[in-house]
Amino acid sequence: MMSSFFFIFRQVRMMIKGMSQPPRKPFLSQAGLFALGHFINDLYPAFLPPLLPLLVEKFQLTFTRAGVLATVLSFSASLTQPLFGYLADRLGGRTLILLGPLVCGVSLSFIGAVHHYPLLVFLLILGGMGGAAFHPEAAAMAASLSRGKRTLGMSIFMLGGNAGYGLGPFLILPVVSNLGLNWSFLSCLPALGLVWLLYRYAPRGEKLVAPSSASLPSVGQQMRRRLSRFGLLLGVVVLRVTAVLSLTTFLPTFQKLRGFSLLAAGSSFTVFMVCGALGGLIGGILADRVGRKKMIIASSALVLPAFLAFLVWKGPASFIILSLLGFLFFLSESACIVLAQEMAPGKARTVSGIIMGMAWGLAGFGVLGTGALADALGIEGAMGFLLLLPAGSLLISLFLPGAQDQSVPR
Repeated sequence: MMSSFFFIFRQVRMMIKGMSQPPRKPFLSQAGLFALGHFINDLYPAFLPPLLPLLVEKFQLTFTRAGVLATVLSFSASLTQPLFGYLADRLGGRTLILLGPLVCGVSLSFIGAVHHYPLLVFLLILGGMGGAAFHPEAAAMAASLSRGKRTLGMSIFMLGGNAGYGLGPFLILPVVSNLGLNWSFLSCLPALGLVWLLYRYAPRGEKLVAPSSASLPSVGQQMRRRLSRFGLLLGVVVLRVTAVLSLTTFLPTFQKLRGFSLLAAGSSFTVFMVCGALGGLIGGILADRVGRKKMIIASSALVLPAFLAFLVWKGPASFIILSLLGFLFFLSESACIVLAQEMAPGKARTVSGIIMGMAWGLAGFGVLGTGALADALGIEGAMGFLLLLPAGSLLISLFLPGAQDQSVPR
């Protein structure tokens, strides 16, 4: 009897203690799980750039056909995200976060083993869609599980993706360098391990509950009221992402023309992305304290002088400025995604797909424009033109809704 009493006493004490303290460990473990998932999922789209010279030689590709491969992968990985977000909102997204990395990892691991160009294109489309399927549901869950620290949870999630994309070549290159291009499929093993982890430990997402007929008018009015605000946010993100994509696409060439070695010029991309990943994490921590709108405005405002300084200083100091520029560009990344989710409660996966996917797809067209400007004005002239993009982002961000304009329960 006495032992039973002490057992009950201990259980009650643990329950009271659990009620009085926030569940930090579950949040951190779930945030770590989804960050790891984002890291592994985004390793695979980064396979194409380092393998492209080998694929050009294997298939005897022209530069145009090689460019088609990059465009196909980019568009399939970005423009399909809103569709997968909509499906996740309607049907629940646990299946997508399991199948997405599986399809992405297996498809893109086999691009070195195929021997027909149409099959290569098919694998890139399939792999891009697989990667896209993972993002909306995982992003929505990373934010919702964070409770009062939504931007922190999102920044941890985005840190994993940015790091994965930056380190993808370090997974595939040792395989093909030591075993040959036809053995590229061995790199699918991390994706298989990830799917097992997600199956065992990922929580089940909530399905979207359809509103009753009585509430449909209010829902429609709410969505119309927030549509213009979401359009402003999308404009901010598209301008920012276009600047980032244009800069990173032509950065090695730009640095090479400045007189840096091929190795130093190529490392510019790594410097920018690594510091950008760190900026995204710090920005998520700060945004939960100072507000998401303030973080977006501050990021756009600080990018302008840093970008200008990078264009002016051409010596080794440009690498220091470039690291600062990457940090500032990604400072507002998580804040934009969470703000979009708050604008459309109940459709967090759909808007996550638009912000994380469609915005990047639209920015791809902007990169084509930057390339055309480089042909017409020179690479330095095109880089100078990019200053207009964060300036436009800053102007639009001033009209974004603040915390007092959001009515999302926390």
